[in-house]
Amino acid sequence: MKSISLPPYAPTLIESTRAIGYTLEAAIADIIDNSISAQASYTDIFFFPIGNSYIAIMDDGCGMAADEIDNAMRYGSQNPNEKRTENDLGRFGLGLKTASLSQCRTLTVVSKQRDCIEARRWDIDHVIKTQDWSLLVLESEEIDQIPHIDNLKKIKSGTLVVWQNLDRLKTGEIDLEQSMGKKMDEMRKHLSLVFHRYINGESGIRRLNIRMNNTSVEPVDP
Repeated sequence: MKSISLPPYAPTLIESTRAIGYTLEAAIADIIDNSISAQASYTDIFFFPIGNSYIAIMDDGCGMAADEIDNAMRYGSQNPNEKRTENDLGRFGLGLKTASLSQCRTLTVVSKQRDCIEARRWDIDHVIKTQDWSLLVLESEEIDQIPHIDNLKKIKSGTLVVWQNLDRLKTGEIDLEQSMGKKMDEMRKHLSLVFHRYINGESGIRRLNIRMNNTSVEPVDP
């Protein structure tokens, strides 16, 4: 008996995982779960619907070194049976990659730790072109072009997640700016409910300030 290695065909798998069924609210909540696991005190969410539209989510958590960000961007990087800390909510979501790429075609993750900034990018069109799990490693000049990178540079440590090429959000929308405004209202309501214990800083829980376009999300206790 012999065995052969059959790695999944990258273009097909990366496109198929986009159809898992994330809503925008659930996708952003998954990213905030990561912020909580990273011991962040705040998470900023920026919606920019004009021109080269994007959504950016930034926290002041512990950040990631080069090997950590590579692992975070790897598909199937964690064993769901591994023991995790009580505050690690990642086991309940489908992860940074699936959540993000359910909404966009370009996912950029930038992280700062010990004065070092690392950036990685999944670009679905690049994966299709190369027909390989080709993760882009950004150079300093490219990092400087990322939206809100100056915000990350000002803090001791943290992570910035940027969604660009928002094809799923644009589908069927005539006016993305108006549509995004409605989605922001829905998002605020969703986050105020889902994370109300963290926003309040209830006993035994580290307080998390969630802001959307510089306005704090107020908790709503169901």
